[in-house]
Amino acid sequence: MGFANFVGNPKAVDRLVRKLHEGRFPHGLIFSGPEGLGKHTLALMIAKALNCTARLGGPTTEFCDECSNCRKINSGSHPDVMTISVEDEATQIKIAQIRRILGVIDFQPLEGRNKVFIIDPADLLNAEAANALLKGLEEPPSNTYFILVTVNVHELLLTVRSRSQVYHFTPLTLSEIRQHGITDELTIRWSLGSIGRARRLDLSELKAERGIVMEFLETVFTAAEDQFHEVLGFSAEIGRAKEEFESRLALFAMLITDLLYIKHDLPQKIVSLDIQDRLTQLASRLTVEQLLRISDFLGTVESGLKSNINRQMMTDMLALSASEILHGLS
Repeated sequence: MGFANFVGNPKAVDRLVRKLHEGRFPHGLIFSGPEGLGKHTLALMIAKALNCTARLGGPTTEFCDECSNCRKINSGSHPDVMTISVEDEATQIKIAQIRRILGVIDFQPLEGRNKVFIIDPADLLNAEAANALLKGLEEPPSNTYFILVTVNVHELLLTVRSRSQVYHFTPLTLSEIRQHGITDELTIRWSLGSIGRARRLDLSELKAERGIVMEFLETVFTAAEDQFHEVLGFSAEIGRAKEEFESRLALFAMLITDLLYIKHDLPQKIVSLDIQDRLTQLASRLTVEQLLRISDFLGTVESGLKSNINRQMMTDMLALSASEILHGLS
């Protein structure tokens, strides 16, 4: 058992293992990248390597997963390895949570050799908590390590980033997703390189949502100039779905990307393999320039969501703009 079992991002893992082997492991780490890549799992592996009793007899960087320290870390009950996250009913990691770990930072480990604090998701540290964390990162004791897990390292304070070594994680390849035991090809492709997403996917629900978006696309892309009322009717159905709105926009983007792959003769990259014929038929009605302009406008819609712009208005704009782009360039 050890780091060889971690699938994906081999360069980052090899670099971390090398630092463990050389005995110069950084006291502040930031793991940055999309959700579901195993960043938290790797943080726990490092905690085990820093505390595993099997490492006492030599320089090995592996961990046994069987000793008391490893088992307690796996169960979340090790007193020297703590995960700090958003508490129930809260939206941020608060300063009180950081003060609690700073209160024990100078104590000797209770059972292991090292204390490891995993902050996940670190991008949800509020300003006071992030500033308090700096005290721990500036001059941590030699047996204390901080691992900050985030989707986007740039969401963290510059002062926090400057006191930590940043490791960037990228989506897994299709073959790496398969190594996790995922066999359904549609699930593999819909995972978008995230093993966490692959394991959570509800294919029947996703297909149903994609069907709604696909019908919307077909209506927008095939409607005549005098059929705006029909286009707006489908737009209303998309815009009414408050909880599903962002996921439907993501499906919209995915289908546009599939259409571009078809236009560029890259069928191996298509996500929605099960409706490839339907996509090919739709792609035959469009040009690459049209699809790229629609994709750009979709980005505008997504940006608008961050400003709390009315969903229905944005969907109407998307539908009408797509129709105008098609008729204007045809």
